[in-house]
Amino acid sequence: MKLGLLPTGVLSRQVDALDNIRWAADNGYEVIDLPASRADAVDLVAKLGLEVGAMNGMLPQLVLADQDQRQERVKTALDGVKWAADHGVKRLMMSHARDLDVSIEENIEIARSSWGPVAEEATNRGVLLCIEHWPNAGKNLAITPELWRALFEAIPAPALGLCFDPSHLVWMGIDWLRALREFGTRVHYAHAKDTEIMSEGQYNYGIYGKQLNKKSPGENGWWRYTLPGVGVVHWGNYIGALLDIGYDFAVTVEHEDNLWGWRDNVDRTRLGLLVARDVLKPYLR
Repeated sequence: MKLGLLPTGVLSRQVDALDNIRWAADNGYEVIDLPASRADAVDLVAKLGLEVGAMNGMLPQLVLADQDQRQERVKTALDGVKWAADHGVKRLMMSHARDLDVSIEENIEIARSSWGPVAEEATNRGVLLCIEHWPNAGKNLAITPELWRALFEAIPAPALGLCFDPSHLVWMGIDWLRALREFGTRVHYAHAKDTEIMSEGQYNYGIYGKQLNKKSPGENGWWRYTLPGVGVVHWGNYIGALLDIGYDFAVTVEHEDNLWGWRDNVDRTRLGLLVARDVLKPYLR
């Protein structure tokens, strides 16, 4: 299994994609994700001996109640799948933002009609569609095992699957190891991000998080995303379970640890990525 990098925060905003690729190649990373806006970087990835993990932002939001708008976006998504297949890009990250004006049940039916043909085309072309199950404060659709089951039943095409990330499931109280094993056949990509649970904050604020004197809209006070090895995920168990379900591609670091500068400090962000590399590498031999 290989070690991957998803440039986040300051690396995605202020560092050119080509520089991120070179840094990854020089520092022990073997796979890197790319933004759709820099499709030109695919050739450099291959030249430096790396692989493209996934392409981000190529597929638009498809779960929309407006049928005309949805059909136009499906055409765009089908073009994206064709581009990926033609350029040897195996994985495309897939938006799963839901339409907040209709019920969850209606969202699933809309997903069936819009994701379905895209997933079938991807299956035919050997491209995998990867949904990272980030809840986004309830604004996303594929966020729990209950909803994964419903969506995969509605859309059986095997190209549609998960970018599995234990960090989201940790703070949601979902057994990430059980979920990984249950949905193993639909795990198309794997992220490496951890979560720290702060018991004092959990006692004071509960699952809805801090309500008073917030420093930022997203402040919750009882959990935070961290680098691998800093939170509660046992990385040997995680990688062992990935191997057990037959996953053999990359474990890709998604750095969102505020203590390691990911929002605004390039040098500290990269130090954090070296920490993550050293935590994960012993399990990836």
